[in-house]
Amino acid sequence: MQTLNLTLNEERNVTLTAYIQQVSPEDWGMTKRPAIIILPGGGYDYCSRREADPVAFPYLQVGYQVFILTYSVNVHKAWPNPLNDYDQAFEVIKEHADEWHVDTDRIAVIGFSAGGHLAACTATMAQNRPRACILGYPVIDEPTTHTYNKNAPVPTEFVDDKTSPCFVFASTNDGLVPIANSVSFIDALAKNKIPFESHFYAFGNHGFSTGESCVNNRRWICTRTPNWVKDSVEWLKDMMGDFKQGVLCDRDWW
Repeated sequence: MQTLNLTLNEERNVTLTAYIQQVSPEDWGMTKRPAIIILPGGGYDYCSRREADPVAFPYLQVGYQVFILTYSVNVHKAWPNPLNDYDQAFEVIKEHADEWHVDTDRIAVIGFSAGGHLAACTATMAQNRPRACILGYPVIDEPTTHTYNKNAPVPTEFVDDKTSPCFVFASTNDGLVPIANSVSFIDALAKNKIPFESHFYAFGNHGFSTGESCVNNRRWICTRTPNWVKDSVEWLKDMMGDFKQGVLCDRDWW
């Protein structure tokens, strides 16, 4: 596996970390892999490391090329800087698709908290909308409150028939980003007939990442909370196709 660190905007400290898996004759003819772009949370004040590399590994394990975007935060967070960073990252991935063995028709996005707000915006208004979008305890209805982002849009207002399919997960006792944020978004998805799946766990507070003990105190979350990882992997197969004998196939081809 090759690890690359690219600077997209030096002034705003925007970076893209790429984990690139090679392809070989052992892969039964596969020449490109699906990809996922990770948008960590951090209230638009910073990008959390707990929602970066620990999230990358499960998707690498199942064959994805993985990209972690450190987008504009803190003094540089003014909208639309973060969304522009995403679109720039997407364009860079497309430009290097052959070199990095990326299937550009199968690029997903996953975001957490404020990164979940950004991910929801990629699904609803970005120039490069992802094939599928995973939202972890996302900020939806309150992007301008707390430490988030003044003048940022409310994603529910932009859901339409072109919105990307979404997988949404959160905990019902989240004291920082109320569960109503996720509920309002999936309600908008349902009204617009956008495919979605949702998982609301009994307790987990905010920012539980993968739910593993290496990134969270497991006493604070219910035992089912980490299940979102494997559920999201299976959901992505439904949305983007699956690996079959090393070759990525749409399920309706089987």
